[in-house]
Amino acid sequence: MSAFGKLVVIMVMAMVAISLDKAYAGDPDMLQDVCVADLNSSFSVNGYLCKKNFSEIDFSSMVIAKPGATNNTFGSLVTGANVMKVPGLNTLGVSMARIDYAPGGINPPHTHPRATEMVFVLEGELDVGFITTSNVLVSKHIVKGEVFAFPRGLVHFQQNNGDVPVAVISAFNSQLPGTQSIATTLFASTPTVPDHVLTKTFQVGTKQIEKIKSRLAPKK
Repeated sequence: MSAFGKLVVIMVMAMVAISLDKAYAGDPDMLQDVCVADLNSSFSVNGYLCKKNFSEIDFSSMVIAKPGATNNTFGSLVTGANVMKVPGLNTLGVSMARIDYAPGGINPPHTHPRATEMVFVLEGELDVGFITTSNVLVSKHIVKGEVFAFPRGLVHFQQNNGDVPVAVISAFNSQLPGTQSIATTLFASTPTVPDHVLTKTFQVGTKQIEKIKSRLAPKK
């Protein structure tokens, strides 16, 4: 192959590498100033279609201004400020959330398939951590004013082991990061994951599996 041919191959490979890196870095790049989400559109695309008319209201929200109710199974509540609540975030690749924890409350092990998360502690203290794909636990006790990052796609958790309420603000590099809770995904899906899959996976009996399913089943 000639020197010029080799140069062309190298350039093509470099361009492919850059394209792949961008494809996995986060949401797609925007191609215009704003694209306020048309949440009422019947068309389905990767993201949302743009509204023709928009205003400053589409870029503002008070949704995370107040503490959320934590009187539930896990003693925590995540309140999202994503594109569903702030339509102006469409194509901008960012969102936020507020998480409130009752004493002893936990945001149980979960993942965000489309975003890295960083939390900032507003009030109180938390025990947090994530697990790498090599099964290494990275954990820390964080306090008011501290930040902690959870890499995209890795299983992570936060727990309030104190006796006072805790609140954090989360930031994501996606307009809609998605959340997949490990426990509810496995034990409260519709239709349910077969018992024989779960008994073999967790090396326990059917009775234990059914007990967990009943506790995590959606309230009617």
